[in-house]
Amino acid sequence: MKQAVAAPEPILPHDDWRSLLYQRLRGRAYPLLEFDAGILPAAALWAGARRWIAGFRSAGLTAGDRVALALPASPAFVQILIAGIWEGLTLVPLAPPATLDTLEKTVVEIDARCAIATAQYAPSWACTAHFCAGPEPEDPPLPLRTVRLAPTPDVRFLLQTSGTSGAGRFIALSDRNVLSVLESHLPALGLAKEESRVLSVLPWHHAFGLVLDLMTSLLAGVELRRVTATGEREVAALCCAGEEMAATHLNAVPLTIRRLAATERGRQFLRSLKGGIVGGAPVDAELAAFLTTTQLRAGYGQTEAAPGIALGNPGQWPGHGFLGRPLGCRIRVEENGVLSFHGENTCIGEWKQEQGLCRLDPDRWRSTGDYVAQTQEGDLFFRGRDDDRFKLSNGRPVQAALWEAKLLSCCPSVTEALLYTPDGESVVIALSLSHSTESVPEDLISCLGGLAPRLKEVQIVGDSFWVRTPKGSRIRQACIEKLIGRSRPACL
Repeated sequence: MKQAVAAPEPILPHDDWRSLLYQRLRGRAYPLLEFDAGILPAAALWAGARRWIAGFRSAGLTAGDRVALALPASPAFVQILIAGIWEGLTLVPLAPPATLDTLEKTVVEIDARCAIATAQYAPSWACTAHFCAGPEPEDPPLPLRTVRLAPTPDVRFLLQTSGTSGAGRFIALSDRNVLSVLESHLPALGLAKEESRVLSVLPWHHAFGLVLDLMTSLLAGVELRRVTATGEREVAALCCAGEEMAATHLNAVPLTIRRLAATERGRQFLRSLKGGIVGGAPVDAELAAFLTTTQLRAGYGQTEAAPGIALGNPGQWPGHGFLGRPLGCRIRVEENGVLSFHGENTCIGEWKQEQGLCRLDPDRWRSTGDYVAQTQEGDLFFRGRDDDRFKLSNGRPVQAALWEAKLLSCCPSVTEALLYTPDGESVVIALSLSHSTESVPEDLISCLGGLAPRLKEVQIVGDSFWVRTPKGSRIRQACIEKLIGRSRPACL
């Protein structure tokens, strides 16, 4: 007889964080978190969190005090996360800083009452967090900073955007924002209590990794193994860890999936998974075709959406730029083709260094800044950013992203396209093709319509030409600068 798999305990709208954390962690084995330095069951996470709670209270931290958390993914990060939520603090997860000056600048920007960092970056005004152990009762109180702005008790997280919609902005998320996404997405992810095994590689200081990787694993009561390798070493590390633990789920950005899919071992590993989200950047046609052979699914959101807007079904990848279908919020495509969303996941505001928390209307429609196409069935497809535009010298606005999407749709051999103006008079196009041919697609001119007379040059480039973020998103300006520096003649 086939043994029944336990489903995740439901998250109910009336649940608050304290009841959720108490029920999921106290005295339990799962969730089970595995790091290079050891394995921690839920009970150990709970015990460590209680020590941090005592430390927070001893120092005099109160609800709404902003705490900068500049730590790598570690037991300490998770324990402080739990303790901070329990105490109603405003948590500001940060990437481990490159320098002490970087940390100090950010702490001043968010007007943090307390900063917690590793020993390497822990000056006198910051608290040192070791890999696992929390404060001892006999330790001196955590050092606190003098702040000039009021506490923010209804802000649970200040999360920094990753760059797609403006690098350097801090988005304010409430308990309701985050819980609404967990309520809508967790039941759909197929995480089975004490059965599923999640391989974790996403950064936890960004919304995708924090909410849809770490928090879903904690609340679903599964095993999570953290992989710390990045770059080219990431493939071998993920495969080794995934095979060793018989991983069932992996959440990742397209760049990580593309690297795995470039090796036979990686392809086998991805096809062995039972689920996981590929999100954070659009997926190209070639990768989408491979993903149809897996049980991975598309995910789309932004920090401003905490970060859930859309989710696809396992193995559903109908084409390049597929984002999934709306989940947990309402969406609409505006007249200009830009996607907006509305719901409980909509951030309550943004943080400005001088003004502090700038609250926004909770009932507003929030623009994503992304051009999308939506099918009659509700599927969403990414078509570019609304800031990917320029004007010609005669004042004519050119929505580059929409023209690029049209080229991808009209020219089957085109896998990547970039359109820009070098002089305000003419336009240049760079193309990557699915075949090794160096010829310009015959239907390109007809696709350009009224823009065709402005076409000065077409350059055929390989896949390695494109400059991308760590998520896999194309960096437009960097690609344009490479094109300007190329000396090869025009292909027209």
